[in-house]
Amino acid sequence: MWTFLPISLALCVSNGYTGCMKDSGLRIRVEQKLRQEFLELCRKQDKPASQVIREFMRNYIASNQNSEGQPDTKKKNA
Repeated sequence: MWTFLPISLALCVSNGYTGCMKDSGLRIRVEQKLRQEFLELCRKQDKPASQVIREFMRNYIASNQNSEGQPDTKKKNA
């Protein structure tokens, strides 16, 4: 006998990327060549460009937070 758990439509649709519906957009301007190269690489990796950008944003936030989860405003020595 099958048992089905209630799963939100957003979770199913997002295919595991976020688990929730996106409710905000971000519009940026970049050089055409940069955009073309980025999209080509995303296609080769079979990843949607928006997924790659969201991953970058999450990694950027994680690498720039202190142990309390607050933005780290101290300059890092490079």
